[in-house]
Amino acid sequence: MTDYKCKESDIGKTLLEIFCAEGLCQPETPCGGKGRCGKCLVRCEGALSAPDENEIKLLGDKKGFRLACLARCEGDFSYQLTEQTEADIQTDFAGDITLNKATEGKLLAVDIGTTTVAIYSIINGKVKDKISFVNPQTAHGADVISRLVFAGQTGAETLKNELVEAIKPYGADTDYCVICGNTAIEHFVTGEDASGIAKLPFTPASLFGCEYQMPFAKKTYIAPCVAAYVGGDITCGAVASGIDRAEELTLYIDIGTNGEIVLADKDRALCCAAAAGPAFEGANIECGCIAHTGAVEKVWYDGGLKYKTIGNAPATGICGSGLIDCVSALLAGGELDETGRLDEDRYYLGDVYISQKDIRSLQTAKAAIAAGIKTLAAEMKKPITAIKKVIIAGGFGTHIDPDSACDIGLIPQKLRGRIEFMGNCAGHGAVNCALSEAERKRTEAFAKRLEYIELSGHKKFNQLYVDEMFFEG
Repeated sequence: MTDYKCKESDIGKTLLEIFCAEGLCQPETPCGGKGRCGKCLVRCEGALSAPDENEIKLLGDKKGFRLACLARCEGDFSYQLTEQTEADIQTDFAGDITLNKATEGKLLAVDIGTTTVAIYSIINGKVKDKISFVNPQTAHGADVISRLVFAGQTGAETLKNELVEAIKPYGADTDYCVICGNTAIEHFVTGEDASGIAKLPFTPASLFGCEYQMPFAKKTYIAPCVAAYVGGDITCGAVASGIDRAEELTLYIDIGTNGEIVLADKDRALCCAAAAGPAFEGANIECGCIAHTGAVEKVWYDGGLKYKTIGNAPATGICGSGLIDCVSALLAGGELDETGRLDEDRYYLGDVYISQKDIRSLQTAKAAIAAGIKTLAAEMKKPITAIKKVIIAGGFGTHIDPDSACDIGLIPQKLRGRIEFMGNCAGHGAVNCALSEAERKRTEAFAKRLEYIELSGHKKFNQLYVDEMFFEG
């Protein structure tokens, strides 16, 4: 237990507000601290408000715990966060780094994801350190929409400061920094007005591809975006994967809190954003969690559900890859039908479980991605079989079992065997852009070449979305 000495200004504040203000490690808050998800568990004791009816309901039988977003400070207290804050974040990537022999000094490449942040420190042309941590903005919600709402409610400066302060310790004496993230994140970190992203016609204040003056580097380049929901992480990542130079039809998917898709060949390049929601990051899943020690990451069926956790620790939750595996295993065992109906309401993996509600959350997420893929193919006037290679990017994508992804229809069955994993492509692209002005120009050129397909209100997408709710691959 860690002791916390209460200040007069702390009285009446929630534990979550205190943790944020003090820069302390924070529990998961997928609902943005709205008292809905019950996941910001803190083991604590001391002068705290009595739990109300809602907190009692959300806590269930979890004795000795409080919810950080609901428990309020009334004096000194002691606390201990669960291991959920120790995330297993992917910073590695496949492929070569763009070399520039003239590069000297210290460079920084920063990939700001909705859930996690990866920082690459580059000294004299070589990556010397890889730093990763949970995005501090997760305290305001697991998804971008929650943060856009928070920004619109006087939270814009807070969102900027949280990212700037998180990056600043690694930016001392930095000559040049490159930042990539989704369009909203890039607005947050630069302080640009993000309000246009949250409402029709979804117009960002900037598409970036330019330099800013930031407190952690002499110059900071913000990666170019394509549209309100296809950002610099996608342009950087797609170029790092080589899809901008693909001769044959190639599919690039970044599956995370948001689902962005690029389909390109030598003649044309399309992109879209599928509103998958944060289910793949463990939000909206009853026992869902980000990838951390104890998270169920692999599941298979052998007369029943068998599983493996990260670090072989006791199961404390189910992360995205485990969720996809679990659904695949239940389908294989005949415990789940094509409509998404479970034979039983819950299936246990140690002390955690997958529920009927979780299946429904996954169905909507996977349907959005699958329908997005097929919509882009239809816009290209190409059959799915014309896609010769599928590149799955992102930290989450690295852990997905490709067969499980095809089993549940996240990736079309006809693309089985064509899937490649390239790790953190966005981080790779940011490193390349930091090292080379030519790579920055290349990324900007691809951003301009990409044709954005808006899926909301798209007749073909809406038809496909309904069809893809079924588990038929």
